[in-house]
Amino acid sequence: MSAETLTPELVNRVARYTTERDMEAEDWEKAVALNGLVATEKATYVDAARSLVDRSIATQTSAGQLTYGSLDYKPWIDRTELSSFKGQSDPAAVGHAVLDFYRKTDEAEYRDAARRQFEFFDDVERTEEGGIPHIRERTELWVDAIYMVCPFFARYGELVDEAGFDEAVQQIRLQSKYLQDPHTGLFRHAWRECPNMYPSSTFWSRGNGWAAAGMLDTLELLPEDHEGRADIESAFRELAAAALELQDDSGYWHHIIDDRTTPLEASGTLMFSYAFKQAYDAGVLEDEAYATAARRGIDICCGVVDEDGAVHRISEPPGGERMPLGVTSYGQGWFLLAASQFEDGKLA
Repeated sequence: MSAETLTPELVNRVARYTTERDMEAEDWEKAVALNGLVATEKATYVDAARSLVDRSIATQTSAGQLTYGSLDYKPWIDRTELSSFKGQSDPAAVGHAVLDFYRKTDEAEYRDAARRQFEFFDDVERTEEGGIPHIRERTELWVDAIYMVCPFFARYGELVDEAGFDEAVQQIRLQSKYLQDPHTGLFRHAWRECPNMYPSSTFWSRGNGWAAAGMLDTLELLPEDHEGRADIESAFRELAAAALELQDDSGYWHHIIDDRTTPLEASGTLMFSYAFKQAYDAGVLEDEAYATAARRGIDICCGVVDEDGAVHRISEPPGGERMPLGVTSYGQGWFLLAASQFEDGKLA
């Protein structure tokens, strides 16, 4: 790897490498890659994303969860106490791309698959206030779900049933209530309802990236007159202000965002670049410092793309401390999503 700048050729290389990955058994990891491929707007990569979406529908479970329902063994779960980890929210992340292709094609297959995934949550045991637990084993809210489910719910509200808007807002409000620290504006990783505790309380960079990108993507779809907009914008701006102050001089953010002894890490950096640039362009953030921070973030990450198009320095799953750095499908997707916000990252 060598120092590179953002160019269509570099983005093309990343996208091509992404399409060559084996993502059959992935759910949330693949979902970000799908969103990134669609964001290129290049027919070759959009068609590749559609093939992956079609396969995700073909492997939708009877319960309604897309792409094998997060029931497969995950090789990384032994790194944590969650040796029996079974995701509950993660497959819904693929639903956003499913609805993208419903919007593009108007084909009922995509609408019906999205409806089954949306209705899956009707039967999920929730917190007392209606929060959707991220895993089956315990009633816990994880910050990941702000990206995994809320933009899907909002797009469902836009294209299928307006009830999706209210569901998206409710989940973000509850996540913010329990996970957003009132002193810093940053989000913690996980809150457990009973006993009331934070089993993972660090300010994890990618976790805060999930929150920032998920809230922003939801806002993009939420009607201007929806009563939940103000709450989401407020939570987003508090998080953005806190994250802006913690960007390293290199342009990266640290893996644990407020701990400068942890590694400089690319996925969180790309997520903040994506969210800051999009929010600045949309007028959600008005200070030009956010656009500058976004540019610095994508620029430094160009230097970790190898000659094959693999994006390195991505903290591997699961979230939290002491995870190794490597190459992942979601890292590829976040590079493509961040690049899509800049003119020199767009493909012809």
